Amino acid sequence: MLKELSSDDLRLLMAVQYEFPISETPFTDLAYELDLNPRYVIDRLREFKRKGILKRVGANLNYRAIGFIKKACLVAFNCRDVERVARIINESFPELNLKHNFLRDHERYNVWFTVKDESLEKIRKRVEEVAKLCNVRDYLILPSKRIYKMSVKYDLYRGISWSYGFEREPKEVEKDLVDIVLKLQSIPIEERPFRFSGYSESEVVDIVREMIRRGVFRDFYGVLRERAIGFKENGMNLVKTENPERVAKKLLRYPQITHLVERDVPENWRYPIYFMVHANSRDKIEEFKGEVCDELGIEILTLYSLANLKD
Repeated sequence: MLKELSSDDLRLLMAVQYEFPISETPFTDLAYELDLNPRYVIDRLREFKRKGILKRVGANLNYRAIGFIKKACLVAFNCRDVERVARIINESFPELNLKHNFLRDHERYNVWFTVKDESLEKIRKRVEEVAKLCNVRDYLILPSKRIYKMSVKYDLYRGISWSYGFEREPKEVEKDLVDIVLKLQSIPIEERPFRFSGYSESEVVDIVREMIRRGVFRDFYGVLRERAIGFKENGMNLVKTENPERVAKKLLRYPQITHLVERDVPENWRYPIYFMVHANSRDKIEEFKGEVCDELGIEILTLYSLANLKD
């Protein structure tokens, strides 16, 4: 796909991820920064969205700031009838509660999905119900203990995910702002995208800036669809360690990592640290994994995605 894009297209897709301005006319301002025609930028981004290259432009929302979402768990099922199980999982959780659902190449646990809700008790109960519906008896529920990083951006020149930053504990959003905060996850691609009923454009821009300052929005940028830009490989890296906090803090210095999470794990599953890396080839992920293992002296098990079961 990238071979079909011009140099201006690549610059635009990089800039919408890494340099998106927070203003009343962000797409126009972005165009001027790139020395491109604003009409071209808007039309091209709309075309990228129509083709599925660009998922959306908007906030990377920390759901823990929203009162009804407080906890998250990574769940792994051991199952044979993957298609049927995936369908049941997707139909059993509302869109807001089911974040990911992937087929991965583990010898035992092959279906991996992420569930969010207001409490661990609710998640456990619902997962147990879904497991029964799927006739799955062997499964893992791995609650998030601490999120160190969650920022998915793709360096189109390096061919590997690349982002900086770390997770901050967000302040809870006031009830009267929840609706607009949720809407700001996806803004229209137009000259003045911050026109919302009940607010002036300057007020909406101020809300965006304030939500970023408070950690409610991790960032505000264009989200690309990885496979559409040639990033066909994503590796979920499981780290075996007795000192997860120390290892996680060291892993924060690697920009290739998009998600970095410490999880509560059972005694028979000794992988408390999880981090994601995306690339246009598996070799790049393996090369990066080798560097990390050598530099930090840790053991990593990498599970590659074989299929996205949620799309």
